[in-house]
Amino acid sequence: MQVTPRLAWTLLAGLALACAPARAQEAADEPQVAATLVRWFTDSDHVTVRSLSGDWAWPLAHRADLTFHYNNERVMIPAVSAPPGSQEAIDAITTASRPISGNAFQDFIKQRNEVQGEYERGSAAVNYYVSSETDYLAQQVGGRWGRDFRQQTVNLSLGSSWGWDAIAPVQDDDTHTGDAHKTTLHWNAVMTEVVSPSLLVRYGVEYNLVNGLQHNPYRNVYAGGAVVPERHPERRERRDAFLKLNQYFSNRSSLKLSYRFYDDDWGIASHEADSRLSQYVTRGVFAEYQYRFYTQTSANFYRPEYDSVDGVNGYRTGDYRMGPLSSHLFGVTLDFDLGTLAALEHTGMRFSYERYFNSNNYSADFLETGLDFRF
Repeated sequence: MQVTPRLAWTLLAGLALACAPARAQEAADEPQVAATLVRWFTDSDHVTVRSLSGDWAWPLAHRADLTFHYNNERVMIPAVSAPPGSQEAIDAITTASRPISGNAFQDFIKQRNEVQGEYERGSAAVNYYVSSETDYLAQQVGGRWGRDFRQQTVNLSLGSSWGWDAIAPVQDDDTHTGDAHKTTLHWNAVMTEVVSPSLLVRYGVEYNLVNGLQHNPYRNVYAGGAVVPERHPERRERRDAFLKLNQYFSNRSSLKLSYRFYDDDWGIASHEADSRLSQYVTRGVFAEYQYRFYTQTSANFYRPEYDSVDGVNGYRTGDYRMGPLSSHLFGVTLDFDLGTLAALEHTGMRFSYERYFNSNNYSADFLETGLDFRF
């Protein structure tokens, strides 16, 4: 059976009804939670993304919980600004990573909607995810299980998911890719340990096996003096291991440190280090400061220039993320608990700003504001 976006909505609604028995008293005593979040993204190429999301959580009877997430994104890629027929305009169009059917000298806008629902009971949970846009439909089912040890100071969690994507590039665009598919098998194992009343440690491993279309069907590459479509291998094994430390201090501050190592069979190996310092400023207000560093090697088929139209063993890429890369991210967040004001009980507000830049002369600013309602 093919699950369409409309049917996916129906399935999620049915899941909500099937998993919502008459509430027991202990469930009724726990609060339902609703949160909304607005995000605005812009980069050095003036690409903008507006995201509006909502999250809801319902505690149910028998140690069960139902959560629901929705997100709507609006992406705007500005029109080619160079004069028509100029070499600058030709370069911008032929290497575009977007559909350019119609007029490339007009702004390109597309919408994406995603929905995710999860039912958790005791130590196990099942979930379903769907994301829909004009030329891409992604779906995923997953589950996880966890168990406590050592008087609940250690927790082991195992998870797995299966995703299948249907890709339908705009057919009147300058692309040689027809309808395609992609599948992703994922599993993870995570251990969380309470080392002391103020220190928590988490470490784990993840594995992904991806098969199907993995390049951008709209992106072309200069190779052998010609413009040819991008092409990546259709199979990819991705592996990573991570370590996280959360330390609380007596001055009402906390420090979060994390490190992640990643590699795959395309030849990419990466290191990521992240740090976050949170501090209460005054009653109901706390600030968070973040710094993240990332570095990676290049894919074995990546070249700054290709001497032949065949690329490397038939593969070629115009994606800078396949090449050697290092990046930095700085961020600051202010979080307000408006519940300290009687008129705004059960309400919170969040503002954050992030600055990102990398070794490929790419930069971006992230502005985020959010409003939480707890009822």
